[in-house]
Amino acid sequence: MSENLEKKVDKMLIKLINVEESLKEVTQNMVTKKEFEQKTDEMLTAIDGVVKDNDDIKIEQTSNIAAHDRFEKRITRVETHLNLKAVA
Repeated sequence: MSENLEKKVDKMLIKLINVEESLKEVTQNMVTKKEFEQKTDEMLTAIDGVVKDNDDIKIEQTSNIAAHDRFEKRITRVETHLNLKAVA
């Protein structure tokens, strides 16, 4: 019985060593908290830049729409003044 117990203990130790080696490999490939925070900051900074660009585009688009409306009113006034028919 003692020999059987020793074999079981040996098997358990081998499994434990394998688990320990696997765990070492996994932890070596993991990023540190500092690395994770740095990458997160980089991504958030990039996202902030995209959001800023999007906001700028929306403002520019609104400005262009307003300018278009002003031009349309001026053209309509000129057409009316010259008795021209609007081209559809």
